Amino acid sequence: MIYAYGICEPPAATPPPRLRGLGGATLRGLERAGLAAVYSRHRSLRPRPAPKLVLVHERVVEAIMASGPVLPLRFGTRLDHEERLAAVLDERRDELLRALERVRGRVELGLRVFPVRESAPAPDPGARTGREYLLARAAEQHRADEAAHHLHAPLAELAHASVVRERPPPPAVLTAAYLVEADRVADFSARADELGARHEHLQSVVTGPWPPYNFATEERA
Repeated sequence: MIYAYGICEPPAATPPPRLRGLGGATLRGLERAGLAAVYSRHRSLRPRPAPKLVLVHERVVEAIMASGPVLPLRFGTRLDHEERLAAVLDERRDELLRALERVRGRVELGLRVFPVRESAPAPDPGARTGREYLLARAAEQHRADEAAHHLHAPLAELAHASVVRERPPPPAVLTAAYLVEADRVADFSARADELGARHEHLQSVVTGPWPPYNFATEERA
């Protein structure tokens, strides 16, 4: 069994990064018709997304990215053998080459936007009914949603591509990822801070730069 970390260009995989893979396994590179993949061999492996293992995976992907564009594979990507990995590179060669060109010189930045809620005063039994309270909360949520998406639009203009999660986990009102030129990370973060300052009832957090996990396959808007 083999575990695959990322797809890249041959110089980034041969030789592979001087790290160890999951379980302390030796990293290996497989080259195929202008593409390459970094992987490790295992007698048996059922990786669970524990923080320590995810960090090992992430460090390998980041080491590949330090040498050139990378299409990071999701944690837990396993194949039966090297021949299957080679077949994937052959079958998807044109698509993967286009994807590598798309992420070349670019990194992924994340954005999470949360509503800032002031501590509520003790409820006054005669002030509002339960229905009025729920309607007020719904209106507050709607305003937060609108403001978050107004924040997203100008940031998307600074990115080569972006993707917005349809149902962000509460309490977030927006979770998005942006594919940004590596030399524009500071500009993007400054713009996010500037836009966030216009909405006192929202808190925005930029994360990254990361390998382009959300942009490793099909083109994003």
